[in-house]
Amino acid sequence: MVDVGVERGVVVPACLDGSGVDENALADDAAHVRAWQELTVAQNLVRATGDAPGLGLEVGSRIPLRTYSVLGFALLASPTLREAAAVGLRYLELTFAMVGIHLQEDGNEVRLVLDDGLVPPPVRHFFVEREIANIRAILDTIVGRPFTPLRLDLRFPRPEESAPYEVFDDVPIAFGAPRNAIVTLAAVLEQSLPQADQHTMQVCERECRLLLARRTTDTGFAVRVRELLMQWPDGIPDMGAAAAALHLSTRTLHRRLAVEDTSYRRLVDAARHARAVEMLSDLGLGVDQIAARLGYADAAAFIRAFRRWTGATPGAYRTRSVRNLSRARA
Repeated sequence: MVDVGVERGVVVPACLDGSGVDENALADDAAHVRAWQELTVAQNLVRATGDAPGLGLEVGSRIPLRTYSVLGFALLASPTLREAAAVGLRYLELTFAMVGIHLQEDGNEVRLVLDDGLVPPPVRHFFVEREIANIRAILDTIVGRPFTPLRLDLRFPRPEESAPYEVFDDVPIAFGAPRNAIVTLAAVLEQSLPQADQHTMQVCERECRLLLARRTTDTGFAVRVRELLMQWPDGIPDMGAAAAALHLSTRTLHRRLAVEDTSYRRLVDAARHARAVEMLSDLGLGVDQIAARLGYADAAAFIRAFRRWTGATPGAYRTRSVRNLSRARA
């Protein structure tokens, strides 16, 4: 994303603004970038380029299969396209996908549906384009030749500038469709893959399971969600948006939090409390503004919640904090 931004005249600091990603991390293969940070960079890129048509296609086409490491090898070694799809969807959390993805069979057709409903509206177009381009690049690699779908269904309207879509000149595109999907014939799923190797696939899939387990146990899943809520660039996300950023379905997010004896609502409440206290230290923000940023319908609802957390109103809490700070400085 940063490379494409720079090529389009967006300087690196502008691409990374607000993401917490250090510029040095871009050259560090061991650096870990969180989903919310990736989302922030995407928002910066889309905003700086005026949501240029084809921006996501350009980024997605640059993500090779090898980027996915052991998951990429599992896809490559799968016996058939159907089994490769099953592996990819089973370990979707190990990919960069920001949209929900599922397979839908309907008679002679099969659709790989990209659900953008949980992605923030400003970057939906970008991420749908990015995932479509990336999926096609992956398919080209594992099939061993250019993969040509039956058609592409895209929810957004036909752009005035359609040149970026000429990369799909051999594929009919249905703009304004009811869903985003890569559509092909169902029989294609049974296609044997040229580098199929059952043993390699099983070994790689075992590693994928270990990676998922390690990701969960390294910090605890609730900690990851709490961090996401604290760092979200625009207020507090609803459960759907948070699940999308974590590459999960809302059902999986709910289940994982229940295993750790907590809930999304409880974590949101804690995050709102912490962020409210942080925002009250900014004397330039009024109570109405803080309430809006934290997703409350009005200031009254925020004041009630804050009194429940601290036993004081936001105004009284701010006054007391300023007084204590002045004493400490004195």
